[in-house]
Amino acid sequence: MNYVALYRKYRPQIFDDVIGQDHIINTLRNQILKDKVSHAYLFTGTRGTGKTTTAKIFARAVNCSDAKQHNGNPCGKCAVCKDAGQANLDIIEMDAASNNGVDYARDIREKVQFPPINGKYKVYIIDEVHMLSQGAFNALLKTLEEPPAHALFILCTTEVHKIPATILSRCMRFDFRLVPTATLAEHIAKIYDKEGKKYEKEAVFSIAQAGEGSVRDSVSIADRCLSVSSGKLTYNDVLQVLGVSSKNSVSALCDAILDARVGDILTEINNAVNSGKDVARLSKDVSLYMRDLLMVKECANANAALCLPSDAYEKLVRTAEKITLKKLLYAIDVFVGLDSKLKYALSPLVTLEAAALKVACSSGEVDVDGLDKRITRLEQLPQNISAENQSVFIVDKRNAKSIWKGVKLSLSGKNMPLLSGVWSEVRVNFDQDNSFIVTAPKGAYMLIDMEYKQILLKEISKFCDNSVTFVCEEKISESDLDRQLKNLGRDVRFDTKK
Repeated sequence: MNYVALYRKYRPQIFDDVIGQDHIINTLRNQILKDKVSHAYLFTGTRGTGKTTTAKIFARAVNCSDAKQHNGNPCGKCAVCKDAGQANLDIIEMDAASNNGVDYARDIREKVQFPPINGKYKVYIIDEVHMLSQGAFNALLKTLEEPPAHALFILCTTEVHKIPATILSRCMRFDFRLVPTATLAEHIAKIYDKEGKKYEKEAVFSIAQAGEGSVRDSVSIADRCLSVSSGKLTYNDVLQVLGVSSKNSVSALCDAILDARVGDILTEINNAVNSGKDVARLSKDVSLYMRDLLMVKECANANAALCLPSDAYEKLVRTAEKITLKKLLYAIDVFVGLDSKLKYALSPLVTLEAAALKVACSSGEVDVDGLDKRITRLEQLPQNISAENQSVFIVDKRNAKSIWKGVKLSLSGKNMPLLSGVWSEVRVNFDQDNSFIVTAPKGAYMLIDMEYKQILLKEISKFCDNSVTFVCEEKISESDLDRQLKNLGRDVRFDTKK
């Protein structure tokens, strides 16, 4: 007999076999027991979490004559259950990925009117339903709104956001969750026990971790590991099958990063890549190792969750003791964010090396790169920023133009229309005695001297501790002063000697 893949061989046949989805199974089971089956269901969630499998079980259970006597499960003995394994005309499975046109939906609408042959319901299981075209959804809509009493629709999808709201509102929605690692490990161990395969506990747990919450992915990995050796399946065997960087090489790289040994960082990355390790996979391994360090540092019984060999766990403990929490969090943040960058990087290797060196050269206290970007952004703020927001502008006290810009921002929100003509006329600098010099042409200087001098002195002192001197580019005559005073509407005199 040809070999049957494990995920097919051990595919759940009744509700009791489905793992990690109790919140859904209990509801569906109760609907069968209480005869409250709806006309349309939507099963959504990540791949491999049991959507299609549950749909098939539910389709058999609603038509099984003895389901109530088996706690809502299909009995497996009646005519309907036996036909389910063959060509059951009352359970129609469709793939919307390859049949997504409007004609496909119209065909359903026409044939759904015919009653079931053996069971109570004619069940339509439409997989990857989000692939249907807009025209197909429109054609299906009327059927979902007013279906025949004998019709039951189960729509399965991994991308629920692509389904029109008009369809969603007519379905009873169930969200399938990712399965916990411990539950997956227990499931794989049971399969290996049935297959007569010996294994290390750490090996099974590593397979479950690699599945990342997907039952099908985990069982498929377990299938690959099944024949890796004729003896006991070890932790290292699983790492070899997965093509994952060995814990020793990842540990050496992470130690070099956390100890800021630049030469060793480049050497370890180069050795890993030359041995055939994918750059993206290596980056992910580093982020997972840092996450393990975080758990060891902050959790009292971390190995109950990590399930690592004793020597690997003790190594993590020693490393975690000498690293600060902020440095560790910064490292995780950098490497987790690196995944999207590597997809579009011209040189993934250089991108990984740069990220590793960035973490190595940082204490984790301050994100220098982020601070530089913020300063640049603030320096490019528009000139009309309000006075109450002037505190966000960072002034360089050694730069006269930066100080003057701060003064300008500080006064921009105040009602002083005449001052607006001064800004473009004035030059500022520091002289040899380090005094702040404000140089203006005659008209602007007189306006400052008679109207705004004290205001400007007050504002400049906020950004500069140096003495301030106002200088006029030209000599001012008494007639000039009289004309200026007349323009201001004042009957006073000023001393023109400076």
